[in-house]
Amino acid sequence: MRACTQCGKCCLKYQGDNWLGSATEVDRLSWLMRRPEVLDYVDVKRDELWVSPFTGEKMQRCPWLHKLPGQEKYNCRIHAVRPEVCRDYPIDIDQMIDLDCEMLEAGDLDKPHTQLLIELNELRNASA
Repeated sequence: MRACTQCGKCCLKYQGDNWLGSATEVDRLSWLMRRPEVLDYVDVKRDELWVSPFTGEKMQRCPWLHKLPGQEKYNCRIHAVRPEVCRDYPIDIDQMIDLDCEMLEAGDLDKPHTQLLIELNELRNASA
């Protein structure tokens, strides 16, 4: 397993009606203190992330996802305060498989999922 390649698949595939979660109270407090403009895109009443402040409609993709110019890479403009649901990605190896996550390398799926989870945790700890 390799470190994140910034392919953006986790963000691009979980968009619109496929969103994988909502903001937590900790997320909202963090945004209030550090990045209050993020709250403009959260519908607290419906507990939904990424709602257009202009139309009130759920957005088809995260407004903070940015494609790097001339590359097939993405970055998150709120990475330091991204929602818990994003910080916790991936929740398991099946989610990585479903999203065709590029962290998985050839031969990884021949390993037991428990071994892959150990490798994933090691990568998380190394980047923390």
